[in-house]
Amino acid sequence: MVIDLHQRRRASYRWAVLSVLSLTLVGCLRPPAPYYEPHELKNLRVVWLDQASLHAQYEQMSGKPALALYGTDSSASVQSVKGFFDFRTNTIYCSKMDFTACGHELHHAIIGHFHPEKW
Repeated sequence: MVIDLHQRRRASYRWAVLSVLSLTLVGCLRPPAPYYEPHELKNLRVVWLDQASLHAQYEQMSGKPALALYGTDSSASVQSVKGFFDFRTNTIYCSKMDFTACGHELHHAIIGHFHPEKW
């Protein structure tokens, strides 16, 4: 049986296309590597306070009010300190069951300053 040159080229072209396509698909099917970013914190201290004590502690340490009024008369709102991280003493201050505020302050302990000072 004689296979002409044209058929051989078509067969090798198909084989090459299928090989590249299968390697591409296999690469896409592999699950991504799991995200893993370890941090070790030394001498981290956490102080849980009730809201009134938290505000008093913040005002004493920062010299700023823990409550602030923002906006205009028609759209005024009160913003309140819900937790803070003292970089000097490596201490997180937050309410015990406020996971959002405590987690936010934990990020400050790990990453540092990451948003502008509002207060």
